[in-house]
Amino acid sequence: MLLALFQIVENYKETLDLIETKYPKIIIAGSGMVTDGRVLSYLQNYLENPQHTVLLIGYQGEGTRGRQLLEGTHELKIHGQYYPVKSRVEVLHGLSAHGDQSELLHWMGDIKTAPEKIFVIHGEKQAADTFKVKIKDTFGWEAEVPNLYEIVEVDI
Repeated sequence: MLLALFQIVENYKETLDLIETKYPKIIIAGSGMVTDGRVLSYLQNYLENPQHTVLLIGYQGEGTRGRQLLEGTHELKIHGQYYPVKSRVEVLHGLSAHGDQSELLHWMGDIKTAPEKIFVIHGEKQAADTFKVKIKDTFGWEAEVPNLYEIVEVDI
C-alpha cells in the first residue's frame, strides 16, 4: 500500500526539518526562476545528488539560476558558494502565470481610449521589441521598450 503525505511548510525551521528527513519526497518550492527564497536551501542540499530531479516550471528568464539550470550549468552559485549540479534537471512548459503576447493583445483590445504611450517592461529584449511592434501594428498605439534604469517623465 502506498501512503501519500502532504505537508505544508510555512517557515524556515520546517524547511530545514524537511531537508533532514531521508524519505523520498516531492518538494514544490516557489521562487520564480530560482532567484531567492527557501528554494535555494533545498537546492543547496539536493543539487549534488544524481538521484534527485529539479523540475523547472515554465519560463526561466535570462540571467537567472533557473535559466542556468535549464541550459545545463555544471555548478550553481548560491549565497556565494558553488554547488555542483549532479541532479537531473527537467522543464515543464506551459504553466506560466503570465499571459502571452496574444492574450495581452486580446486584453488590450477592450481598452476604449487609446493610451498616450505604452511601456513594455517585462520580458527579454527581443520579445519586448516584438511585442512593441505588435502593439503598434494591431492598435496604432505608441509603445516603447525603455532601457534598464531609464527614467521617463510622464504627465499625469
